[in-house]
Amino acid sequence: MPRKKSHRGEMTERLILIPLLLAEGPHTQSELASKCRVKGVTIRRDIDSLTPYYRIEEDRDGREKIYRFGEGYKYSPPNFTPAELATLLLAQQTIATTGLTSFGTPFAGYGSALLAKVRSALPKDLRNYLDTLANIFGAAVTPAKDFSPHSETIDKLTKAATASRRVRMRYQSLTRGETKLREYDPYAVYFDPDGATLKTVGFDHENREIRAFSIDHIQAITETTEDFIRPPGFTLRDYLSEYCFNGIHGDPITVRLRAFGVTARIFAERKFHDSQHEIEPLTIAPDGPDGEDTITIEMRVARGRGLERFILSWMPFIEVISPNEVREGVSAALRQGLARCQEK
Repeated sequence: MPRKKSHRGEMTERLILIPLLLAEGPHTQSELASKCRVKGVTIRRDIDSLTPYYRIEEDRDGREKIYRFGEGYKYSPPNFTPAELATLLLAQQTIATTGLTSFGTPFAGYGSALLAKVRSALPKDLRNYLDTLANIFGAAVTPAKDFSPHSETIDKLTKAATASRRVRMRYQSLTRGETKLREYDPYAVYFDPDGATLKTVGFDHENREIRAFSIDHIQAITETTEDFIRPPGFTLRDYLSEYCFNGIHGDPITVRLRAFGVTARIFAERKFHDSQHEIEPLTIAPDGPDGEDTITIEMRVARGRGLERFILSWMPFIEVISPNEVREGVSAALRQGLARCQEK
């Protein structure tokens, strides 16, 4: 299960988020509570904690409390050093190569505005230096799809996830080709580098479990009037680490692999998953025609096609030690591939 976030950690996030929201304009207590996913009384306590540091005023509209910054008060964002701004600019340029901030997505405008603001805040010499670095640093991931036709879908998912609002969507399955109407609680929108595509993770009411869906396969989406409650402590990073591997979602399984030759040395240097650890460390074989370096590693990752695809990509220099279900699945895939190669 995902690690539960501490109470202090959640409070710190709210104390950062609330001033940012009020900088955009007045917000009701209910709006702040919805965006922070807490009760109104918690927002009241947070406002009391922030008031000594920010000039926050309270008004009423009937029974609803409204919070805003006092007249003439200007919220100032944190001051960044040129080096910090340069790091932010390079990070933003790398993110843009994935398509998350390009191709007409709702993030494209934010990304362009951010780049322009950061660049304008930098000295000329540093801007010129960054232009040079832009031709040196980059990302190997390139977008495989144009997401501009799906910008409205992305926008609706983002808004629904922020407001914890259930959606109703018509989704076409890639594996089965069938189209179904689904009720769905969107928890997050993320870029999947393995498939170079945008996905959403949330609770699928038909299957009664958390599932990921490719955004470009959502044919229609409508926000409902029903709210949902995100599981306590849910974070996208923790969920993907446990339930997604090589772009495919599934229940966790512990797999033990032995690698040989150059592949063994690669496995000794590279970490494919947070849970990866060595069972038998790298053994350097003596010189000779029959000698091979070996290493045995173990990982707890999502079972399914993503795991099998990972193992097959290292064949024939890798062996599945356990479990049997993975060993048999890989063996069946190899037999099927060999049969097709031998077909006339």
